[in-house]
Amino acid sequence: MRSVFGALVCLSVGTALAAEPSDVTIDGAYAVEQRLAGLKEIESGLVAAREDLVECMPGCLTPTEAVALAFDAGAGKQRAGRFLLDVRSGGRSLFGNLNRLFFINSKQDYAEFGTLTIAFSEDVLNDLLRRARVCGGGDIVDGAIQVNGCRRQGLADPNMFTMMQRLSGRRILVEGDVRLQWIDSGSGLRPRETNKRGEYELGYYQPWVWVESADQISFVYED
Repeated sequence: MRSVFGALVCLSVGTALAAEPSDVTIDGAYAVEQRLAGLKEIESGLVAAREDLVECMPGCLTPTEAVALAFDAGAGKQRAGRFLLDVRSGGRSLFGNLNRLFFINSKQDYAEFGTLTIAFSEDVLNDLLRRARVCGGGDIVDGAIQVNGCRRQGLADPNMFTMMQRLSGRRILVEGDVRLQWIDSGSGLRPRETNKRGEYELGYYQPWVWVESADQISFVYED
């Protein structure tokens, strides 16, 4: 599987591009569940919060649970879910076949194992930022998720700095499909599968949720 990042440069806010990527491979070189076990305690706040969210009654997954779900599905497959996370970092691609793709992450270092990445286009970001700015923390009742569209006052130039200014630290609920995204990295491990040219490339898998509409993302507000 050839990485979609193979021909693009990523610029990220709040993270180092040279960070060591995950060394978990699809063929089980390391036990995913064992590595995730040590991370679950960090998400105790999210686990407690979802108990009081009506929107999570059907079931919401923390980033660690989403990562486990993605690896359980395996490469080339996806699993639907509702994902609860705090935005810790974000960035965008600068060029290549994912030109102007934006992303936000559940960890400060997007390459750290256990990170869930939410990816979306500039159009989705524009809608999301309009809602974040106009609605803000209004219409909050007992920590309920704000779902009003509030699509007013568009942005002339949505960018990653504006994105992080408005979204950093926010707790969000995302509906979508989580899947493993292959990331080319010289310090990663060789995957079990080859790319389309039959070559083995170094890299690692990262769980992603692709968002096609801002309506898939809701803000969770606290009193």
